[in-house]
Amino acid sequence: MIELSFENEFNLMKTFECGQNFLFESFDNGQTYYGPFKDRIVKLVQITPHIIGIDSNVKKNLKNEMEIFLRCKDDYNEMLKVIAIDDLMNEVISYSKGLRLLKQEEFECSISYLLSQCSNIPRIKHHLRQLGEIYGQKVRYEKREFFLFPTREDLLDVSEDTFRELGFGYRAKYIWNFINCHPGFLLEEFEDSEEFNKNLQCIDGIGKKVADCIQLFGYGDVTHFPVDIWIKRFMIQYYNEGKKASTKILSRLGRQLFKNWAGYAQEFIYYYARKNMKIEN
Repeated sequence: MIELSFENEFNLMKTFECGQNFLFESFDNGQTYYGPFKDRIVKLVQITPHIIGIDSNVKKNLKNEMEIFLRCKDDYNEMLKVIAIDDLMNEVISYSKGLRLLKQEEFECSISYLLSQCSNIPRIKHHLRQLGEIYGQKVRYEKREFFLFPTREDLLDVSEDTFRELGFGYRAKYIWNFINCHPGFLLEEFEDSEEFNKNLQCIDGIGKKVADCIQLFGYGDVTHFPVDIWIKRFMIQYYNEGKKASTKILSRLGRQLFKNWAGYAQEFIYYYARKNMKIEN
């Protein structure tokens, strides 16, 4: 087993239960997580608050792949310093301590957030597991059965009607379109963050929130600040004088407040708000 050490706490449970990733699961109340990552099943173990153990059915390049996935090169201390803009954010940081962003595989992440629209975490997980079980490769690891997430090529022959039969609803056409009309810019490195975000929003079914999520969690651009109902209520109540505002305006506000680490601030706030705020009808 490989071990990765971190100067700051790395909490697996907070990281995988905060709503950014939908396919890793724990069978021991958050001490160990298993999930598909590209061509392998990965096992992550909380050895100490600062040490994560890593194993997999595929050992090749495992350390390098996991250093990218777990964003080991992020300057966590600098991030905490930048987003700690007031007493409230210090409270948010204290509550979310140990949570880390993940750099997920781009295609899987894109499909995840296309499916997230007007949905909830259990349903998103269910739909993604359906795709794995039907179209992904089965892997037996540590006496358990897992499924890799299918590649785009694995899904090219799946019809929109089939996606509807799986219960994807109106999202079926977006999933089918994304798979079959996959624009070339998604396979290229981007230099202009704003242009990439605008291009994402030109894809059928991808609005501002989904584009921000894909760019943050799939393409690793931590300058973006996705706004869902939890973030919206938090930002309006605490940083917009209680005044209603659009997703676009609140996203811009989040980026102005939290600078180049807005994505981390967003996930810390999301984790805090879901546990400490109530959504009023």
